[in-house]
Amino acid sequence: MKTVSREAEVRLVETLTDMQDDSNGWVAVCFAFSRLLEHYRSDYQIKIAINLINDLVGTREATVYVCDDSTIYVLMRNVTKALVDKMVFQLRYLFMDDPLAYNADGEENPEFSRTYDLDRSWKDFMHICKARLTKRIKSSGQDRGGAAPSAKPLGESETLGKLLDEPAGKTSPAKTAVKGSEIKFFNAASLAHIERDLTNADLSKVIRRQPICAAVPDTMVRRVFDELYINIAHLRKVLRADVDLLSNRWLFKYLTQILDERVLHLLQRSPARYLDAPISLNLNIHTLLSQRFNEFDASIKPAVKVSIVIEIQLSDVFADMAAFLAAKDAVQKLGYRVCLDGVTDLSFMQINRKKLGFDLLKLQWNAGLESELGSKENQELAEAVRECGVNRVILTRCDGRAAIDYGQALGISLFQGRYLDTLMNPKATIEN
Repeated sequence: MKTVSREAEVRLVETLTDMQDDSNGWVAVCFAFSRLLEHYRSDYQIKIAINLINDLVGTREATVYVCDDSTIYVLMRNVTKALVDKMVFQLRYLFMDDPLAYNADGEENPEFSRTYDLDRSWKDFMHICKARLTKRIKSSGQDRGGAAPSAKPLGESETLGKLLDEPAGKTSPAKTAVKGSEIKFFNAASLAHIERDLTNADLSKVIRRQPICAAVPDTMVRRVFDELYINIAHLRKVLRADVDLLSNRWLFKYLTQILDERVLHLLQRSPARYLDAPISLNLNIHTLLSQRFNEFDASIKPAVKVSIVIEIQLSDVFADMAAFLAAKDAVQKLGYRVCLDGVTDLSFMQINRKKLGFDLLKLQWNAGLESELGSKENQELAEAVRECGVNRVILTRCDGRAAIDYGQALGISLFQGRYLDTLMNPKATIEN
């Protein structure tokens, strides 16, 4: 499978032009990811989607076209309807918390994707793609000061005028390969090099702190504890790695387990530097059940353990519930508190913190709900916060005052995000 992310609309039209007389067996799927909420339209999420498509398509003849607005087109040949349906289902599940995937009633949103049998609808699909390319050209011309598009408006294709103005016919072969990119996708070979380089890397350079603060109306904001974490972008620079560490979620998951061990070693070696105040650590369940964590725990005084919060990702919990329960019970008995991380406003409604046994829960701020505090969704969310415990919920990703006002309106008193970073350290030069 090939992936095209540069001038994707141009390459897509070129490919369709070449297949006009031979569209038998070709299927196109359009994923309308430009309509995802901003949070779910991140480079990281889109790359996960591309990796998922790659895993499903395997060695079949296919090309993925990734447009600048995150819309994805997939052209595949000789694939079954079952495979196409599986692809749509798995991507819908990947973005299940976004309204583009499912509507408020939990029903599938038909706008999420559209499938075209090019043997029968090549002309219609070509018309759609040409219209999109025309819109892109006009937009490009306006970006350059309103100049009318020339025969080469995007500076890439000499045949662009023909592609748009003449009847489709045989032209030069479609160019579907991405031209040289500095940042590569994360693969097993890259992981081996990074794992080797990590043995000598000074991780103290990439450790960051972000405060979790109590913010109650009419009172001063105060720090409760700091989350210690590794800044992945900075880590890549320190290692001088030419790969996007977030582009393969399974390899990245394995990498985080290696990083867990290095972080525990760092804390154990320098407790006065890192454990002098309450902190939280985001650790894998695999790490919590390992001998390495037992060694770390044995070196920590009981009085210090009660000031450490262990954060566990929601995805890690449901990947292996039995392992999660064993790990959670074990670390709580040792004196640590446990926090559930990675919860959205939608998944929050389905989670019972008390039954799962978490001490704290992190809820991600969703700006889309802000303007309707009296809506049914917000009323239900406020009730869920009360049920969870207003002093047990941490509203995260708070980049502005609006997030604090919203959280306080729901009864939440604990917050985390760049807005709090600025309040607690206005002279900071490094952004979390």
